Formats: sequence, C-alpha cells, structure tokens
Amino acid sequence: MKSPAGFLLAALLLPGISAAQQAEVVPRTAASVELNLFNLDVVVTDAKGKPVHGLKAVDFEVRHDGKPVQVTNFSEIRGGAMPAGSAEAPDPPDAPARTGDEPGAGTAASRPPRRIVLFFDRLQMPDARQRGELFGSIRGFLEKSLGEGDEAMIVTWSRTIRTVQPFTGDPDRLDETLQSIERQSGRIATEKAELDMLRAEDSWFTQLAEEPAPGSGYLQPIVGTDFGGYKPSAELAAQQAYFEMKAKTAALKGLTATLGGMDGRKVLVFVSHRFSRYAGLEFFLKSRSDVSDLGDPRTRQFDTKRYLEDVTRSANANGVTLYAVLPSGLESPQPSAAETLGIAPEAESGALGGREELALNNEMEALAFVAEKTGGVATVGAGSVPAFIERVSADLDSSYSLGYPAPAGGGRAASVSVRLRNRELKVRVRGSLVEKTLEEQMKDRVLAHLFKPDGQARIPIWATSTAAPGPKGKYRIRVEIHIPIASLVLLPTAKGVGGTFSVFVASVAPEGDFSEVTRKSQPFEVPGQDVETAKAGHYTYELEIESAGPEARVCVGVWDEKGNEAGFAVVKPSGS
Repeated sequence: MKSPAGFLLAALLLPGISAAQQAEVVPRTAASVELNLFNLDVVVTDAKGKPVHGLKAVDFEVRHDGKPVQVTNFSEIRGGAMPAGSAEAPDPPDAPARTGDEPGAGTAASRPPRRIVLFFDRLQMPDARQRGELFGSIRGFLEKSLGEGDEAMIVTWSRTIRTVQPFTGDPDRLDETLQSIERQSGRIATEKAELDMLRAEDSWFTQLAEEPAPGSGYLQPIVGTDFGGYKPSAELAAQQAYFEMKAKTAALKGLTATLGGMDGRKVLVFVSHRFSRYAGLEFFLKSRSDVSDLGDPRTRQFDTKRYLEDVTRSANANGVTLYAVLPSGLESPQPSAAETLGIAPEAESGALGGREELALNNEMEALAFVAEKTGGVATVGAGSVPAFIERVSADLDSSYSLGYPAPAGGGRAASVSVRLRNRELKVRVRGSLVEKTLEEQMKDRVLAHLFKPDGQARIPIWATSTAAPGPKGKYRIRVEIHIPIASLVLLPTAKGVGGTFSVFVASVAPEGDFSEVTRKSQPFEVPGQDVETAKAGHYTYELEIESAGPEARVCVGVWDEKGNEAGFAVVKPSGS
C-alpha cells in the first residue's frame, strides 16, 4: 500500500570541498528540441489465435483520438520460442501487389529486454491438483520467456503488498519463491467462511421470526440483534472488501509506475483471488439467487469502476500490459443444514449455485476490463491456465512495435485504435496513451531504482542516512545527499551562475510496501568570485522523512531541471 513519504526538513548547505574531489570542469550549457514519440505494442493473430508475421507498416491503420496518424517507426518483434503454428500474413483479397519498397518493409528486429511482474493475490486453493497445474504453468512460462537481460519480480498481496522476490533473472531464486507461495496457498477461501457465517445467522434470525411467541399465537419479532455485541453484517463484509479493493488497485498502480521507469517490454501477470467490479456483491446474495437479485441497490453500493480506470490509466501511461487469471474459477455450491424451512427452496426458487455464478461474472467483468484496456487478456478456471500462459508467452514472442510523433495540440491522454487492412486478422492493443510529464517520468525512475539501478543516470550523486525514533511510534530518517556541482548545468545570472535541481524521494519497507514519490525543487546561485571553487565541490542537501520502521530503504533522485539529466542513490539508515 502506498503512503506519503513527506519531507519534514530540507536544507541546502554550502559546497563541501576536499582534495579528492574532481578537478575543475567548464560549466555545461545545453539546448535541445524535444520530440515526443508514442509507441504501441501490437499483437496480431489469425482467426485461430495463432501469431501472424510478415506485416508491414502500411498494413496498419492507427488513429490517435480518432484522427489517422502516420507510423514513422516500425518493427516486428520475434522471440526465440515461436509457436509452430505461426504463419506469414496473407494480403486482403483487394490489396495491390507488394513491391518490397513499402514503408516498414524489412526483417524482424531483435527483441527488447523483458520486465515481468508476477502478482499473486492472496491465493487460497485447497485443491492440490489445481495448485500444481497453476504453478507448473508459471514455472514453464518463466523458463521459456526469460533470456539474457530479462528479469522478473514476484509480489504477493494479503491486505498489503509484499515484494518476496525483487527483479532477478536467476531461475533458481524465482523457483524457490514460487515453491514458497505454492505451499502457502493450500487454504480454503476466507470469503467462504464469512458467507457460511452470514447464511447461518440469517437462517437463525429467520427461524426466530417464524416461531410463534409462547402463548401469543403471533410471530415474535427478531430478537438478539445485538448478538452479544457482535452480529455478522453483509454491509460490513462488503465495505471491508471495498477498502481492500481500493488498496489493491493502488498497489497495482505503484507496480506499473515502477515498471514505467524501466526499458523493454513490460507485462504484469495478475493471479487473482478477488478483484471485483462491485466489491462485496456476493455478501448480498443468497445461495439460490438469480439475476433478478441484482436489482437490490446494495449489490452495486460499492462500485469500483473509478479504481479500475485508475489502474488502466497508469498501466497505459507506463507501457505495461496486464494479463489476468482467476484460477479458482466457479466455486462449487454446497447445500447447508443451516437452511431451515423458512429459507429452503420452493418450487419457484432459483437453482443452487446462482450466487457463485453471479459472483464469478462480477470478478471477470473487472479483470477483463483492466486486461483488455491495456492490450492483454483475462481468463478463469484452473483448467484454462496452461492456455492462458501460452497466450502470454506467444504475445511476448510475437508483436509489432508502431511509433508515431505526438500530434500537435493533442492532450496528455488520448484514445488509440489500430485496424488492419486485412479485416480477417485480429489485433490487440492498449486502448489509450498518456503523455507523461518530465516530473512523472522522474518519479517512475525513482521507484524503479529501488528495485533495479537506472542505466541512464548521468549525475554521480551519493547519499547517507540515519534513523531515530519519532513521535507516535514512527521513525525519522535523515538523509544527506551530495550533488557534484560540475555535473549540473550552470547558466549566467546577474551575480554569477545559477541553476535549479529537484530532489525526489521514495522509500520501501523490508516487507515490500513502498511510498509515494515526493518532490522538492531547489534553485541555487553561485557568486561570480566563487564559481571556480564551487565547480570542484558539491552541494549537500539534507532532508528528513517519516517511516513506519528504521529499516526502510530510501531512494533519492536528483534531476537537473536545466540540463534534464538525473542521478540516483539508494541508502539504508546506518545502524538499522
């Protein structure tokens, strides 16, 4: 779960100088023209779902906010493990003959590095066979999909996010982590116990209402509503599910932002336990409910649509494709002895299992939404896992990269659509693009640097930190950042030279919870007589953040706002 990592103190100190510091460097000046290029990862399949190869740029029709755009950067990406059924693309019947000089004609490009995140949501799968099939398929996927330069990270969710395996390309470490998660997943779903409890209490109260009060001949009112200070409540259970859904979507947004700071093809495989369109809907349904029961306004009380849209917006802004699977599938309904005559089925009652089917549809609506909007796929059931994993693998091994300049006057967020000249072929692509600001890009890079060093850093900053107890059981972590002045762009001012840099900070707890990224901008000026001395020294910038514990890792990023270069450092408080 993300929580603010606010600055408590920030101070810019005088340059420090030592004999070991770098020699005099002429201040840099910089001028640049920025060209924003949108890039799309597009998957093309035939009617049988097999990858299609050999397409050219002219075969694609791209629309940005409904307006056609010209593809200027084009390549076909092919991996090393192509399915045997893949084939070259046929031309549509009315297409003119190819000459070989069409834009985009050429050979397949070498594939970019792969960044894969596996997100396991509080899995509870008591069936050993289903667990084995799920984790066996995932192991095979990683074995086939990870090559040299590729990395995967494994995170789990249980009311909060846990990073159990940071980014690595080591198959042994990944397999060891998967084995641990598999062992912990052999449990009965907690929601089932809550539903059974609610059903038993509902039965008990109904029975009381139907029994005549002694000597009265009338039905007695429901009594004992306090139930010893506690009574299971569908509203309470649904509200808790809503809060968890809100926190879970925030965690997914944080993961997509982390991936956004990395290069390569980025996918997030979401193995879901609960990800509902309407949180807690199942708690308002009976075991023999049918679609008519969805007319109860309580079933749609906790609408998660805006959180789903936030996830897709973040994924699309960061070039991340989401793939989702609900391995538990449709739960098998079981009749209960708790069903008294008052709620036993009548002739017009719905079939047993209505609640489970409606709940499943509720889950798949949400999973399909986030997957399809980001260019991925969603599926359900343990039996569908092998085909699902094969689909993810095939997408990584076969895709097209389409790039085009951002249209003039366009907004930051834009819908995007891709069609093919050959309408018999199917195309999958994310539904929107978001043009991120430089600040947003920098925040993504800071989060990513917590898990993987930034390969484009140019400012050699270094930092130290110490932790001390603070109020309300929190800790205050003091961070000292050293910034070489010669690495910053210095522009002439009335009194000498000056510039502006921003400091970004984020932290991650030992369990994997990471904070939001906070920014402070700092202008500075060096008097003319001190310029030569300053260039051989550094600025020392101090800040303080609040943390739940003393062992948090802190990532700081320094962005030169004039030169658009950056540097990063990760520190852990000394003595922690």
